[in-house]
Amino acid sequence: MKHATLLFILISFLGTGSFAQKMTGIGGELSILSFKPNVRMWFSKTTGVEIFGGIASELEDINPDDVEGGFKFLHAIQYKRTDRTYFGLVGKWKFLNVFDSNRTTNLPVPGIIVGKEWFSKKRTLKGLAVELGYQFGVKEYGIYSPFSNQLIAKERFEEFPLILNIRYSFYQKK
Repeated sequence: MKHATLLFILISFLGTGSFAQKMTGIGGELSILSFKPNVRMWFSKTTGVEIFGGIASELEDINPDDVEGGFKFLHAIQYKRTDRTYFGLVGKWKFLNVFDSNRTTNLPVPGIIVGKEWFSKKRTLKGLAVELGYQFGVKEYGIYSPFSNQLIAKERFEEFPLILNIRYSFYQKK
């Protein structure tokens, strides 16, 4: 009897998320220094992932010549039919153009976010989200002389720490 009760409790807690709103959205995300198309998948009403990639710029050089791509793991802490509040972990990889177009470097950038997404269904299901968070990425790289190929200076790149994203998505329920 104890095993049946324990099994019933586990199924009721784990199974409620699996019967909830499953949906996939395709959209775009505008950040302080980047624009990224993305795909967001909610597997249940509380668990989702997002894959993104796009163009970015550096804070010192506002020129969108860098590329970034990454992944977000999302967990909803509040869910209603019209909105969702979530937090998540972000991992992205940024490819930087350092001084000129023939010198590049790359760095991993981890981060955390908190977001709010509102849903609207007039003709199709759409979502508007605002995300706020913190990210950290530092890369030191050397500058070499083009003539002697010796190290002449060291530079340091720091990723802008504030995450402020506005995203718009078109969703389709599964």
